[in-house]
Amino acid sequence: MNESDWIKYRNQFKTFEKVNYLNTCSLGLLSDEGRTSLMEYIDTWTRMGASAWYSDWIEKTNSLKQEYAKCINADFDEIAILPSVSAAIAVILSCINPKNDDELLTSELDFPTIAHNFKALEQKGNGKAIIVESEDKKFVDTTKFISKINSKTKLVATSRVFFLSGFINDYEKIMSSTKQHDALFFLDDYQATGQLPIDVKDKNIDIMISGGLKWLLGGSGIVYMYINKNLHQKLEPSVTGWFSHKRQFEFDPHTIEFSDTASRFETGTPAISSVYPAIEGLKLVNEIGVDNIRKRTLHLTQLLINGLLELGFDIKLPGNLNDHASITMVSCTDPSVAVDILKNNNIIVDQRPGSVRISPFFYNTEDDINHCVSVMSGIKSNNPELF
Repeated sequence: MNESDWIKYRNQFKTFEKVNYLNTCSLGLLSDEGRTSLMEYIDTWTRMGASAWYSDWIEKTNSLKQEYAKCINADFDEIAILPSVSAAIAVILSCINPKNDDELLTSELDFPTIAHNFKALEQKGNGKAIIVESEDKKFVDTTKFISKINSKTKLVATSRVFFLSGFINDYEKIMSSTKQHDALFFLDDYQATGQLPIDVKDKNIDIMISGGLKWLLGGSGIVYMYINKNLHQKLEPSVTGWFSHKRQFEFDPHTIEFSDTASRFETGTPAISSVYPAIEGLKLVNEIGVDNIRKRTLHLTQLLINGLLELGFDIKLPGNLNDHASITMVSCTDPSVAVDILKNNNIIVDQRPGSVRISPFFYNTEDDINHCVSVMSGIKSNNPELF
């Protein structure tokens, strides 16, 4: 793809008329089509009320599953829609129903909602949370992680991209060891799907979650959970709802017969207002192709890192940029101050403890990166205590 192609896609996002947006790792932007789809939802709701369930909304939810399945090379019946990662991990934990010394394994660099769920069960005597520590707070040593997997391990949950560093985790080695110990493997792909290619069939992943909030450009309220169809009949949740039922519209309170598909892991009514823009976000990502997106973001990230390193900034980096996603963490003593100065210069980034977090996506340009580097240079000159 050439630059004119990327500009064509960029022009679908009105945000760039006012600001330089470099914060997709926190929230992906709403496209023109996404905005139009939200108005379509409002119009359908206004015109049809509850009748829209039968004429539009069930079909829309199925279309969303199809688009996500296409993105990760899964089958339609392997996709469940949930409201959050917290709900997804709770559903899977209810399938395992850990007891006593059963171990639930994650790391301190994985998003803490996973560890929070593990610890909550541990406090009730339902399993033991094992949280692998990181020595440098950038990366979790794979060998160290694998050493914690044993015959007591029931679930291993980790990320493909660490949200606090942008490092790409060697999840395949961890997954292999997990399966050797007959435990279940749960991949948190929220910070990866849409910016890094993945083929769940080729990798033979057990369970994987992603969401619309970030790189899939769908907004909040939608989490996608892939469950390998070989596991459907082996896992029976106790955290459930009417959307998991095989015949949900019979409304029978006396029996529960789970769906034969991944819908058995769903809970209640999905956020239909979120389904509409989520479809458009996935359509756009699928149209461009995640392989193309990765090439684009890798180029922009390299440009950003080179510019900042030349100015003497301290950046969390792996040895090989191919092991780095489109999340750049710049060390800063008071990131809130730096982020505010950048915002005053019409540059939107984010912060995490001790770092300014910058994340370009396909809709950014080299000019965006150069603008950011230039402003960061000025901040460093005027506020040397920050960096």
